[in-house]
Amino acid sequence: MQAIYALAPVVAQIISSHCPRTRARDDFVKACVHGDWTEVEAMVEGMLAEPWHLVGYQENRLRQFLAILHLEGTASADG
Repeated sequence: MQAIYALAPVVAQIISSHCPRTRARDDFVKACVHGDWTEVEAMVEGMLAEPWHLVGYQENRLRQFLAILHLEGTASADG
């Protein structure tokens, strides 16, 4: 679980850079804090649905975060 919380600020920054002037970053952080892993997973998968908008290592970081969610057993089983 510690790895999820260590990487969450990185993912929050990626979300913030792609969704400026929205509550997306705040919603992501809130979902992480409250353990709403289904919502967290959906937000990350939403970012990965349009990888051409991602820059540099952003796609790798998002995929790494999803992998950690799955390893920790926090992500949905159908994902």
